[in-house]
Amino acid sequence: MGTKINQKGRILESAARIVGQAGAAHLTIDAVAEAAGLSKGGVLYHFPNKRSMLEGMLNKVLTDVGQRTAGYRAQLGDEPGAAIRARLLEEQEQSGQERAMALALLAAAAEDPGLLDPAREFLSQSFAEIRDASASGDQDLAQILLLAAEGLRFLEMLDMLPLSADQRRRLHRRLQALAAETTPSASLA
Repeated sequence: MGTKINQKGRILESAARIVGQAGAAHLTIDAVAEAAGLSKGGVLYHFPNKRSMLEGMLNKVLTDVGQRTAGYRAQLGDEPGAAIRARLLEEQEQSGQERAMALALLAAAAEDPGLLDPAREFLSQSFAEIRDASASGDQDLAQILLLAAEGLRFLEMLDMLPLSADQRRRLHRRLQALAAETTPSASLA
């Protein structure tokens, strides 16, 4: 079982590398098989077609985002704005591989919008969680901050973010400070 999981991971990493280096148009089963050092049949065993490979990439991205967010959420505990702060911290850690996978999904979604249905559901749940976590505070600000985090993710994915690393760090510090304002402070209660 571990070998199958390792092969699936290797296939998805190879697919992300292809997209990152050559673009989404070059993502084919043959190219992924070659990049992963597997036979075409080996790739098809795990992903019977390109759509299932793209679904696997999306699942990996969403799982990684969810795990990072949960880790930060546990770390922050009951601190003010912990739910949105966890998402902001998670967004900073998006890997190049995740960006490449997301870019491939975006390109594929132009032809098959239904491919992004799991991402739509994930974001819908994210907004609901942020609203619930800030129910006694500023829900609008919490949602604006989530939109900012997702906007940053999107612009990074497209390699269109016109900020230096220092500017991005300053922006994240400011977003974190604003996130703490989404819930009333204990001294006001």
